[in-house]
Amino acid sequence: MLIVRDFSRELVRYSPFDCGEPQLDRWLKEQAGQQDRRDATRTMIAADEAKVRVAGYFASVTYEVAPDEASGVLGRRRYPIPAMLLARLAVDRDYQRTGVGRLLLFDALSRFERASRDIGFELVVVDALHEDAARFYLRHGFRRFVDHKLKLYLTTKDLRATFASTVD
Repeated sequence: MLIVRDFSRELVRYSPFDCGEPQLDRWLKEQAGQQDRRDATRTMIAADEAKVRVAGYFASVTYEVAPDEASGVLGRRRYPIPAMLLARLAVDRDYQRTGVGRLLLFDALSRFERASRDIGFELVVVDALHEDAARFYLRHGFRRFVDHKLKLYLTTKDLRATFASTVD
């Protein structure tokens, strides 16, 4: 059974993790713990409790979109646009194409939706590593920035609408 939980240094240390993207593998092993302890990012892991290993993870952080980047998204702006950045999302090769990526994305978005009730931000942003990753986000309601093919967004309004049936 997979459970999405807070970052665990012990689980990450003793768990093999290979998502096929060395930079994402390295980040989890070498930087996620430091970033989490400094409150620079928040990393959540999908833990396979039966096998005691990491099936996947995502990291999030607050973010600002520069006005010139957002002109095609929210119209002309003079000031940066507050956002949440889904900074990383990776799934171990043994768990790819099993729904773990979708589980992690849903978990991240539901956390952002809850946060949007207390913290103001207009967008959820993701920088996809490549076109395959971009297609994953497009299938889940994200849209491309006009001038940045691999940068995608979801408005907070759309985020709330997605979770409207689960909100009191």
